[in-house]
Amino acid sequence: MFKRFIPLLFVFAIVACGGTSQIFESARKADEIDPEKPDITYEKEETDTLADVELKQKKNFYYGEKVKKSFTRHDNSAGTSFELFNLLREPVQVDNYVQQIYYYDPKARRVIIVAGKGQILENVLHGPYERTINDIVVDKGMFIYGMKHERWLHQKTDSTLSAKQHFHMGWFRDSEITYYDEATKERIKEVIPIQYGKKEGTYYRFYENGKMAVKGQYVFDRKVGVWEEYYNSPGTITLKKTIQYRPEFYMKNFKAFVRREWDQYAQPTYTSPRLSQ
Repeated sequence: MFKRFIPLLFVFAIVACGGTSQIFESARKADEIDPEKPDITYEKEETDTLADVELKQKKNFYYGEKVKKSFTRHDNSAGTSFELFNLLREPVQVDNYVQQIYYYDPKARRVIIVAGKGQILENVLHGPYERTINDIVVDKGMFIYGMKHERWLHQKTDSTLSAKQHFHMGWFRDSEITYYDEATKERIKEVIPIQYGKKEGTYYRFYENGKMAVKGQYVFDRKVGVWEEYYNSPGTITLKKTIQYRPEFYMKNFKAFVRREWDQYAQPTYTSPRLSQ
């Protein structure tokens, strides 16, 4: 009796499998023609063809220039002072306007500061700089083509922070700079020094030919000290007048006055009587 049911079970199994296959086939076709069903596809992962960014700074390279290391040592009553810095390997033409360009004089074994006039200089500072006194870091910052750049920190010899400054290509980073040619920005007209939202530092105004016109100091938005005006004369810089502003920014009742005046031949034409008081 049991043997009779075996063939029948086998037949039912085949029919059942065939029926199931037909159901799955019908469902597959329905999916292909159903316009309401979203088409789910898997895109092939694309190969990253971009090279990884080089994270490590090239040795002895800063701002795209190869440098060489150097140092100075000076002994005095305050102790031993070391300067550690980097120099450009080739002479460069420095900026036309920045008033503090730093380069190294190997004969004097000192870092020299000069005004930028577009001159060609050798051994221009470029890259990290650090000065220590008795192993305490008192000045630390970056140079670019002889100009102070990025953040500079200044400490006292007891390691307390005395100043933090931010530069961009020789000027305070937030300075207001105007030009005679705004399109090319090659000829500077005026530099108003700005630090932490206030006028702070040395103010400059230039003639169109690049010569100095006015120079003076701001402290907490106030003109302080002696300001200088110059003639736009050929050759050497010639003073036109000096003006005395408040000696300290908090002296509200101080009235500015002209101290001295000169003609174009550097001959004095006026001296304030207040200077003899």
